[in-house]
Amino acid sequence: MSFVHPLTEQQRHLLGEVSQFFQLPALRPELLNTTLRFGLMADPQYADVEADQEKNRYYRHALRKLPPIIAQLNQQPLDFVVTLGDMVDRHWEDYRALLPLYQQLQHPHAVVQGNHDALSLNDRLADVALPKSYYSFRLPGWRFVVYDGNDLSLYCSGEERQQAEAQLADLVANHQPQAQPWNGAVGEQQWQWIERQLQQAQTNDEQVIVFGHYPLAPHTTHILWNGTELAALFCRYRVRACFAGHDHRGGYARIDDTDFFTLKGLLDGAEAAPFAVVEISGDSLKVTGYGGEISR
Repeated sequence: MSFVHPLTEQQRHLLGEVSQFFQLPALRPELLNTTLRFGLMADPQYADVEADQEKNRYYRHALRKLPPIIAQLNQQPLDFVVTLGDMVDRHWEDYRALLPLYQQLQHPHAVVQGNHDALSLNDRLADVALPKSYYSFRLPGWRFVVYDGNDLSLYCSGEERQQAEAQLADLVANHQPQAQPWNGAVGEQQWQWIERQLQQAQTNDEQVIVFGHYPLAPHTTHILWNGTELAALFCRYRVRACFAGHDHRGGYARIDDTDFFTLKGLLDGAEAAPFAVVEISGDSLKVTGYGGEISR
């Protein structure tokens, strides 16, 4: 397994028990059979604030939506579970309310860093750099790549912030729909790392599944700033599927032989609690949706 940028001692100290969300999933390869099965959820976006009913956002409801989802996931034979970003909405302290809920999850857990996560972490870290959060993990015959869409973003500081501002300005000038300040991009160093992962997977005859917060397709206001280019890279290496959150409406696209799935957000709706279980066996990929998520 590979975590490119583990937390520094200073970051770990400042984040305290929340730093467990930045650990690699403790996989159990001895349990893997011919069918790969994993659970997905996106954008709990918890905050201890009143609901915004006009936008259909119910911030406190994550605390009552997550327990039954986790209980249902625990009842299924899964290799791991991924939360596709935006665990909290704005305050670092709100992670603490989620910790006891996620501690009930009996499967290995991988976390993707979302834009609201970056916002809340910056609130805690102040002048300390935002942690990079791109990594990979493996099971026999499989490689899972997690990309960090906050790599170049307005949540960065210094030179990276300047690069992000320039990239956003260029997208605005070219009237691109993803030219939004709450999106971000994969930087050059991460790009090279991703391509090395894909090359190694090809050499080892491993199938690749990708997870990220920002979608790559279809081309909407919510995709990664350089999402179209990254999608093309994944298609060139025949990545099996990419899963993302961020766009709470959900979505799907197929480009060449690669499927791009966007899960619906847990935040939206007073009662809706979407999540999914993915099964891959041979040439078959099945997404079973629950709580309003679409089965495909």
